[in-house]
Amino acid sequence: MKKKNLTFVNLALALANDYTSLFVIDSQNDSYVEYAVNGIDKELLPVSKGENFYQDVHKNCREQVWPEDQEYFLNTFRKENVQQALKDGKSFSLTYRLTIDGKPRYFYLKTIQGTDSTIVIGVQDIDTQKRKEIETEKEKRTYSEIAEALASRYEVIYYINADTNEYTQYSASKQYANLGTNKKGTDFFSDAVKDIQKYIHPEDRAYVLEKIQKSVLMQNFRQTGAITLRYRQLLEGRQQYMSMLIVQPKNQDNRIIIGVFNTDAQVRHEQMMQVQNRTFSDISNALAQRYEVIYHVNISTNEYFEYSTSSKYKKLETGLKGKDFFLQAQINMQRDIYPDDLPMMALAMQKENLMKTLSVSGKAVLNYRLVLDGRPQYVSLYAVRPKEDSEHIIIAVANVDEARRMELAYLNAMDMANKDALTGVKNKRAYVQMESDLDAQIKNKEIPAFAIAVCDVNGLKQVNDTLGHKAGDEIIKKACSFICNAFKHSPVFRIGGDEFAVLLKGQDYLNRTALIQQLCQFLEEQKQNHMPLLAVGISDFQLKKDIRVQDVFERADALMYLHKKQCKKNFSNIS
Repeated sequence: MKKKNLTFVNLALALANDYTSLFVIDSQNDSYVEYAVNGIDKELLPVSKGENFYQDVHKNCREQVWPEDQEYFLNTFRKENVQQALKDGKSFSLTYRLTIDGKPRYFYLKTIQGTDSTIVIGVQDIDTQKRKEIETEKEKRTYSEIAEALASRYEVIYYINADTNEYTQYSASKQYANLGTNKKGTDFFSDAVKDIQKYIHPEDRAYVLEKIQKSVLMQNFRQTGAITLRYRQLLEGRQQYMSMLIVQPKNQDNRIIIGVFNTDAQVRHEQMMQVQNRTFSDISNALAQRYEVIYHVNISTNEYFEYSTSSKYKKLETGLKGKDFFLQAQINMQRDIYPDDLPMMALAMQKENLMKTLSVSGKAVLNYRLVLDGRPQYVSLYAVRPKEDSEHIIIAVANVDEARRMELAYLNAMDMANKDALTGVKNKRAYVQMESDLDAQIKNKEIPAFAIAVCDVNGLKQVNDTLGHKAGDEIIKKACSFICNAFKHSPVFRIGGDEFAVLLKGQDYLNRTALIQQLCQFLEEQKQNHMPLLAVGISDFQLKKDIRVQDVFERADALMYLHKKQCKKNFSNIS
């Protein structure tokens, strides 16, 4: 017994050098004694004991082990696990955290076989050591991630001994590795010359050969600390842009590191953008010549910038930059817009109205007149929102005075060409154009409901023969005024000397029966005043019967001649 006690004491003292507390367990009945290490001499003092070590450990776990480690601790530190490890001739160990002053602290538990019937468990505080290991591991992961990121960027990396010129090549690119360059060598600079002659684009060789010389590199290191080269390399028969970064590691003047990375996509994108920028610049300059002034307006703040290329427009005293575009626009309009156009523009250029127009159609176009050089000149305003969610709108104003006046002159000439000189209504030429347009709609099955009325002046020949043509012209004008008053919303055409045609659409078409009857009644009343009488015939377009406007006209014309003969007071023959 004395020999066993001595053995245990020696063992306990040996363990005390490494552990802050020890548990001695009787493996026969699991009773135990806990010892704490005390003092400089590592004296072991019993501090607690119990009847069943494993039960007490599991019971105390919930109070002493850090919550995140409790399940792991309970599942691992089991009696059968400890016994199996010792049976296999191994020790059982476990790292976990205890709750000390409300904070987690790392501890290490190790179980070894004592005497035949004794198990010794030592508990060691390893918090400082463990946290250093965690921090070191975190740094290793960080450095590893950085290294992986660099390796993925570079096609090849050269590590060179500047004293001996020996080097090692590390290639992450299969494409670069296929070039067949050396993986290691005794003279980097000599081998580099051969590779440059073989793989670098002929136009870039002299440049790279000059910069890669050892003496040039060492001089540049002293001046700048790092060198960057951009050149073209021939890879798999294709020209590609490459960049080379050459550096010296810190505090290692006898080492050179060269990284080569493929910048082909980047360079070609830059080249494409330069071409596009030149193109956009040309487009912008062309647009700037077309517009008198361009505004860039922030629709959130109403702040704006103004870009003007016209000296005329600058005389309006608009600013280059402003705080409230919409307020300033209303002020400027009162001063500069031709009075007849002011109400329309004042309403259209209110912010809510302009933004509503842009949201519906994506753009807004306003034509109006500005007073420039003392006279009204036509201008056109174009507003657009570049993107649906853009915070800006662009407003451009172009002077279209010359073009607009030419257009008005043309329209006036066309109007005169289509107008009857005597009556002022449309002439036979206009009727033929209208007939052609309607025939096209009929052919395309885009047929609006319409009717044709044909009117003829009665007794014109007698007036001309007895009173003269001047009196006859007055009769024609009066008859025309009767027709225009009867069909206020329809175009009237003089298609012959005393013959008129009317195209009834819309409300006049819907009310055609009543309008004809009113006209006939009016003409009967005019008999007493010796006013000209009209014969009238009207016919509707019939979808299943008519294939052209002429079909409708012929029916109306026939009815007009029938009316001319009958001269009835009320006209009721409407087909």
